[in-house]
Amino acid sequence: MIPAVFILNPAAGSGRAGSVWNSCGAAALAALPGAVCLRTQRRGHAAELARGALEDGAQRLVAVGGDGTFSEVLEGVMGAAPELRRAAALAAWPAGSGCDLARHLRYPRGAVELVKLIAAGRRRAVDVGRISYQGLDGKPRRRHFINMAAFGLAGDVAHHIHRMGKFFGGTLSYAVSSGWMLLTARAKELKLQADGADLSGRYHMGVVANTSSMGGGMLVAPAAREDDGKFDLVLVSDMSRLRLWKNFPRLYRGTHLSEPGISLRRISCLRADSDATVCLNIDGEADGMLPAVFEMLPGAVNVIC
Repeated sequence: MIPAVFILNPAAGSGRAGSVWNSCGAAALAALPGAVCLRTQRRGHAAELARGALEDGAQRLVAVGGDGTFSEVLEGVMGAAPELRRAAALAAWPAGSGCDLARHLRYPRGAVELVKLIAAGRRRAVDVGRISYQGLDGKPRRRHFINMAAFGLAGDVAHHIHRMGKFFGGTLSYAVSSGWMLLTARAKELKLQADGADLSGRYHMGVVANTSSMGGGMLVAPAAREDDGKFDLVLVSDMSRLRLWKNFPRLYRGTHLSEPGISLRRISCLRADSDATVCLNIDGEADGMLPAVFEMLPGAVNVIC
Protein backbone atom coordinates (compact mmCIF):
# COMPACT_ATOMS: atom_id res chain seq x y z
CA MET A 1 0.00 0.00 0.00
CA ILE A 2 1.33 3.42 -1.00
CA PRO A 3 -0.03 6.20 1.25
CA ALA A 4 0.03 8.82 -1.51
CA VAL A 5 1.24 9.44 -5.03
CA PHE A 6 1.81 13.06 -6.04
CA ILE A 7 1.43 13.44 -9.80
CA LEU A 8 3.33 16.58 -10.74
CA ASN A 9 2.90 18.43 -14.01
CA PRO A 10 6.04 20.61 -13.85
CA ALA A 11 4.90 22.68 -16.84
CA ALA A 12 1.54 23.68 -15.30
CA GLY A 13 1.09 27.38 -14.67
CA SER A 14 3.99 28.18 -17.02
CA GLY A 15 6.34 26.28 -14.73
CA ARG A 16 4.82 27.41 -11.45
CA ALA A 17 3.91 23.86 -10.43
CA GLY A 18 7.51 22.75 -10.72
CA SER A 19 8.69 25.66 -8.58
CA VAL A 20 6.03 25.02 -5.95
CA TRP A 21 7.02 21.38 -5.68
CA ASN A 22 10.71 22.22 -5.44
CA SER A 23 9.99 24.42 -2.42
CA CYS A 24 7.33 22.30 -0.67
CA GLY A 25 7.60 18.76 -2.04
CA ALA A 26 10.05 17.47 0.57
CA ALA A 27 7.69 18.48 3.39
CA ALA A 28 4.76 16.79 1.64
CA LEU A 29 6.65 13.52 1.24
CA ALA A 30 7.87 13.69 4.85
CA ALA A 31 4.30 14.07 6.11
CA LEU A 32 3.30 10.84 4.33
CA PRO A 33 6.14 8.30 4.80
CA GLY A 34 6.28 6.05 1.78
CA ALA A 35 4.68 8.59 -0.55
CA VAL A 36 6.22 9.19 -3.97
CA CYS A 37 6.18 11.91 -6.61
CA LEU A 38 5.79 11.08 -10.30
CA ARG A 39 6.43 13.73 -12.97
CA THR A 40 4.46 13.96 -16.19
CA GLN A 41 6.39 14.12 -19.44
CA ARG A 42 3.71 14.75 -22.04
CA ARG A 43 0.05 15.51 -22.53
CA GLY A 44 -2.10 12.66 -21.23
CA HIS A 45 0.74 11.18 -19.16
CA ALA A 46 -0.96 12.03 -15.85
CA ALA A 47 -3.82 9.66 -16.73
CA GLU A 48 -1.36 6.81 -17.31
CA LEU A 49 0.46 7.54 -14.06
CA ALA A 50 -2.78 7.70 -12.10
CA ARG A 51 -4.05 4.40 -13.43
CA GLY A 52 -0.71 2.73 -12.70
CA ALA A 53 -0.64 4.20 -9.18
CA LEU A 54 -4.06 2.74 -8.42
CA GLU A 55 -2.93 -0.67 -9.63
CA ASP A 56 0.08 -0.37 -7.30
CA GLY A 57 -2.22 0.28 -4.32
CA ALA A 58 -2.08 4.07 -3.93
CA GLN A 59 -4.52 5.36 -1.30
CA ARG A 60 -4.31 9.03 -2.28
CA LEU A 61 -3.66 10.61 -5.66
CA VAL A 62 -2.68 14.27 -5.57
CA ALA A 63 -2.62 16.25 -8.81
CA VAL A 64 0.04 18.96 -8.51
CA GLY A 65 -0.80 21.55 -11.15
CA GLY A 66 -4.00 23.13 -12.45
CA ASP A 67 -7.44 21.88 -13.37
CA GLY A 68 -6.07 20.33 -16.55
CA THR A 69 -3.69 18.16 -14.53
CA PHE A 70 -6.48 17.06 -12.21
CA SER A 71 -8.69 16.32 -15.22
CA GLU A 72 -6.04 13.97 -16.62
CA VAL A 73 -5.66 12.23 -13.25
CA LEU A 74 -9.44 11.88 -13.09
CA GLU A 75 -9.47 10.28 -16.54
CA GLY A 76 -6.92 7.72 -15.42
CA VAL A 77 -8.93 6.94 -12.30
CA MET A 78 -12.18 6.58 -14.24
CA GLY A 79 -10.45 4.12 -16.55
CA ALA A 80 -9.39 1.87 -13.66
CA ALA A 81 -11.32 -1.06 -12.21
CA PRO A 82 -14.24 0.10 -10.00
CA GLU A 83 -12.82 -1.51 -6.86
CA LEU A 84 -9.53 0.36 -7.32
CA ARG A 85 -11.33 3.64 -7.98
CA ARG A 86 -13.42 3.30 -4.81
CA ALA A 87 -10.35 2.46 -2.69
CA ALA A 88 -8.52 5.73 -3.42
CA ALA A 89 -9.16 9.43 -2.81
CA LEU A 90 -8.13 12.35 -5.03
CA ALA A 91 -6.84 15.78 -4.12
CA ALA A 92 -5.75 18.88 -6.01
CA TRP A 93 -2.58 20.80 -5.16
CA PRO A 94 -3.38 24.18 -6.79
CA ALA A 95 -0.22 25.19 -8.64
CA GLY A 96 -1.46 25.78 -12.18
CA SER A 97 -3.26 28.55 -14.00
CA GLY A 98 -6.92 27.96 -13.14
CA CYS A 99 -7.31 25.84 -9.99
CA ASP A 100 -11.10 26.20 -9.88
CA LEU A 101 -11.60 22.79 -8.27
CA ALA A 102 -9.37 23.65 -5.30
CA ARG A 103 -11.19 26.98 -5.04
CA HIS A 104 -14.58 25.28 -5.02
CA LEU A 105 -13.52 22.69 -2.41
CA ARG A 106 -12.06 25.53 -0.33
CA TYR A 107 -8.63 23.99 -0.09
CA PRO A 108 -6.19 26.06 1.98
CA ARG A 109 -3.76 28.22 0.03
CA GLY A 110 -0.83 27.74 2.40
CA ALA A 111 1.44 24.75 1.76
CA VAL A 112 1.60 23.68 5.41
CA GLU A 113 -2.18 23.60 5.81
CA LEU A 114 -2.60 21.88 2.45
CA VAL A 115 -0.15 19.11 3.37
CA LYS A 116 -2.05 18.56 6.64
CA LEU A 117 -5.30 18.27 4.69
CA ILE A 118 -3.85 15.74 2.25
CA ALA A 119 -2.38 13.67 5.09
CA ALA A 120 -5.33 13.68 7.49
CA GLY A 121 -8.40 14.95 5.64
CA ARG A 122 -11.48 12.77 5.36
CA ARG A 123 -12.67 11.31 2.08
CA ARG A 124 -16.02 12.14 0.51
CA ALA A 125 -17.75 10.81 -2.61
CA VAL A 126 -18.38 13.41 -5.32
CA ASP A 127 -20.07 13.38 -8.70
CA VAL A 128 -18.35 13.21 -12.07
CA GLY A 129 -19.60 14.27 -15.48
CA ARG A 130 -19.20 12.12 -18.57
CA ILE A 131 -19.28 13.66 -22.02
CA SER A 132 -19.53 11.88 -25.37
CA TYR A 133 -18.71 14.27 -28.20
CA GLN A 134 -17.09 14.86 -31.55
CA GLY A 135 -13.34 15.33 -31.47
CA LEU A 136 -11.51 17.96 -33.47
CA ASP A 137 -10.58 15.18 -35.90
CA GLY A 138 -14.26 14.39 -36.47
CA LYS A 139 -14.09 11.08 -34.58
CA PRO A 140 -16.34 10.25 -31.59
CA ARG A 141 -14.69 10.69 -28.20
CA ARG A 142 -15.60 10.23 -24.55
CA ARG A 143 -14.03 11.71 -21.41
CA HIS A 144 -14.92 12.82 -17.90
CA PHE A 145 -14.99 16.16 -16.10
CA ILE A 146 -15.11 17.27 -12.49
CA ASN A 147 -15.80 21.02 -12.81
CA MET A 148 -17.65 22.07 -15.92
CA ALA A 149 -18.13 21.34 -19.59
CA ALA A 150 -19.32 24.25 -21.73
CA PHE A 151 -20.13 25.04 -25.33
CA GLY A 152 -20.52 28.15 -27.44
CA LEU A 153 -18.76 31.29 -26.24
CA ALA A 154 -16.96 29.45 -23.43
CA GLY A 155 -15.67 26.94 -25.98
CA ASP A 156 -14.51 29.74 -28.26
CA VAL A 157 -12.60 31.30 -25.36
CA ALA A 158 -10.88 28.00 -24.52
CA HIS A 159 -9.83 27.50 -28.14
CA HIS A 160 -8.59 31.10 -28.34
CA ILE A 161 -6.47 30.59 -25.20
CA HIS A 162 -5.15 27.31 -26.60
CA ARG A 163 -3.88 29.19 -29.65
CA MET A 164 -2.58 32.27 -27.85
CA GLY A 165 -1.31 30.79 -24.57
CA LYS A 166 -1.80 31.96 -20.98
CA PHE A 167 0.73 34.78 -20.99
CA PHE A 168 -1.10 36.67 -18.22
CA GLY A 169 -1.65 33.68 -15.95
CA GLY A 170 -4.91 31.79 -15.61
CA THR A 171 -7.49 34.26 -14.33
CA LEU A 172 -6.34 37.29 -16.33
CA SER A 173 -5.80 35.27 -19.52
CA TYR A 174 -9.37 33.96 -19.34
CA ALA A 175 -10.68 37.46 -18.68
CA VAL A 176 -8.74 38.98 -21.60
CA SER A 177 -9.71 36.20 -24.01
CA SER A 178 -13.34 36.37 -22.90
CA GLY A 179 -13.43 40.12 -23.47
CA TRP A 180 -11.86 39.70 -26.88
CA MET A 181 -14.32 37.01 -27.97
CA LEU A 182 -17.25 39.13 -26.80
CA LEU A 183 -16.36 41.66 -29.51
CA THR A 184 -17.44 39.21 -32.22
CA ALA A 185 -19.88 37.03 -30.26
CA ARG A 186 -22.85 35.71 -32.21
CA ALA A 187 -25.58 33.46 -30.86
CA LYS A 188 -26.11 30.13 -32.61
CA GLU A 189 -29.13 27.92 -33.09
CA LEU A 190 -28.78 24.98 -30.72
CA LYS A 191 -30.81 21.79 -30.36
CA LEU A 192 -30.98 21.01 -26.65
CA GLN A 193 -32.73 18.18 -24.80
CA ALA A 194 -32.36 18.36 -21.01
CA ASP A 195 -33.82 15.34 -19.18
CA GLY A 196 -36.30 15.03 -22.04
CA ALA A 197 -37.32 18.71 -22.06
CA ASP A 198 -36.81 20.60 -25.33
CA LEU A 199 -34.77 23.78 -24.66
CA SER A 200 -33.76 24.41 -28.28
CA GLY A 201 -33.18 28.02 -29.32
CA ARG A 202 -30.55 30.65 -30.06
CA TYR A 203 -27.83 30.80 -27.42
CA HIS A 204 -24.45 32.38 -26.90
CA MET A 205 -23.34 29.79 -24.38
CA GLY A 206 -24.26 26.77 -22.31
CA VAL A 207 -22.44 25.54 -19.20
CA VAL A 208 -22.97 22.11 -17.66
CA ALA A 209 -21.65 22.73 -14.16
CA ASN A 210 -20.76 20.20 -11.48
CA THR A 211 -18.95 22.83 -9.38
CA SER A 212 -19.28 26.59 -9.01
CA SER A 213 -16.52 28.27 -11.04
CA MET A 214 -14.50 28.16 -14.23
CA GLY A 215 -11.88 30.31 -15.95
CA GLY A 216 -9.93 31.04 -12.78
CA GLY A 217 -12.80 32.32 -10.64
CA MET A 218 -15.86 33.01 -12.83
CA LEU A 219 -18.80 32.00 -10.59
CA VAL A 220 -20.92 30.69 -13.43
CA ALA A 221 -22.97 28.41 -11.17
CA PRO A 222 -22.49 29.83 -7.65
CA ALA A 223 -24.84 27.38 -5.91
CA ALA A 224 -23.63 24.22 -7.69
CA ARG A 225 -22.78 21.27 -5.45
CA GLU A 226 -20.39 18.52 -6.38
CA ASP A 227 -22.26 15.78 -4.49
CA ASP A 228 -25.98 16.31 -5.20
CA GLY A 229 -26.29 14.09 -8.28
CA LYS A 230 -27.29 16.99 -10.53
CA PHE A 231 -25.67 19.42 -12.94
CA ASP A 232 -26.46 23.12 -12.89
CA LEU A 233 -27.19 23.98 -16.53
CA VAL A 234 -26.62 27.68 -17.21
CA LEU A 235 -27.80 28.99 -20.60
CA VAL A 236 -27.13 32.43 -22.05
CA SER A 237 -29.75 33.28 -24.66
CA ASP A 238 -29.35 35.53 -27.68
CA MET A 239 -28.68 39.10 -26.57
CA SER A 240 -26.72 42.09 -27.82
CA ARG A 241 -22.96 42.29 -27.42
CA LEU A 242 -23.48 45.37 -25.27
CA ARG A 243 -25.59 43.36 -22.82
CA LEU A 244 -23.01 40.59 -22.85
CA TRP A 245 -20.31 43.14 -22.00
CA LYS A 246 -22.38 44.61 -19.18
CA ASN A 247 -23.04 41.18 -17.67
CA PHE A 248 -19.49 39.90 -18.01
CA PRO A 249 -18.16 41.42 -14.72
CA ARG A 250 -21.13 39.92 -12.88
CA LEU A 251 -19.76 36.44 -13.62
CA TYR A 252 -17.01 37.00 -11.06
CA ARG A 253 -19.59 37.93 -8.41
CA GLY A 254 -22.09 35.22 -9.30
CA THR A 255 -24.88 37.78 -9.71
CA HIS A 256 -25.57 37.20 -13.42
CA LEU A 257 -28.37 34.66 -12.96
CA SER A 258 -30.96 37.35 -12.23
CA GLU A 259 -30.41 38.89 -15.67
CA PRO A 260 -33.20 38.26 -18.25
CA GLY A 261 -31.98 35.82 -20.87
CA ILE A 262 -29.73 33.89 -18.47
CA SER A 263 -31.33 30.77 -17.02
CA LEU A 264 -30.42 27.97 -14.64
CA ARG A 265 -31.93 24.51 -14.48
CA ARG A 266 -30.81 21.42 -12.54
CA ILE A 267 -30.47 18.35 -14.74
CA SER A 268 -28.80 14.93 -14.97
CA CYS A 269 -28.48 14.58 -18.75
CA LEU A 270 -28.17 16.99 -21.67
CA ARG A 271 -28.06 16.29 -25.40
CA ALA A 272 -26.72 19.19 -27.46
CA ASP A 273 -26.34 19.56 -31.22
CA SER A 274 -26.21 22.29 -33.84
CA ASP A 275 -25.94 22.68 -37.61
CA ALA A 276 -23.22 25.28 -36.91
CA THR A 277 -19.73 24.56 -35.58
CA VAL A 278 -19.90 24.90 -31.78
CA CYS A 279 -16.70 24.40 -29.79
CA LEU A 280 -16.39 22.70 -26.42
CA ASN A 281 -14.56 23.67 -23.23
CA ILE A 282 -14.04 20.64 -20.96
CA ASP A 283 -12.61 21.45 -17.52
CA GLY A 284 -10.95 24.53 -19.00
CA GLU A 285 -9.41 22.70 -21.96
CA ALA A 286 -10.21 23.26 -25.64
CA ASP A 287 -11.42 19.87 -26.80
CA GLY A 288 -13.88 18.98 -29.55
CA MET A 289 -17.28 20.25 -30.63
CA LEU A 290 -20.96 19.43 -30.71
CA PRO A 291 -22.84 17.10 -30.96
CA ALA A 292 -22.35 16.02 -27.36
CA VAL A 293 -24.13 14.16 -24.59
CA PHE A 294 -23.46 15.19 -20.98
CA GLU A 295 -24.26 12.57 -18.33
CA MET A 296 -24.10 12.67 -14.53
CA LEU A 297 -22.28 9.89 -12.65
CA PRO A 298 -23.28 10.35 -8.99
CA GLY A 299 -20.63 9.67 -6.34
CA ALA A 300 -18.19 8.28 -8.91
CA VAL A 301 -14.94 9.19 -7.12
CA ASN A 302 -13.70 10.14 -3.65
CA VAL A 303 -11.93 13.40 -2.88
CA ILE A 304 -10.02 14.51 0.19
CA CYS A 305 -11.78 17.34 1.99
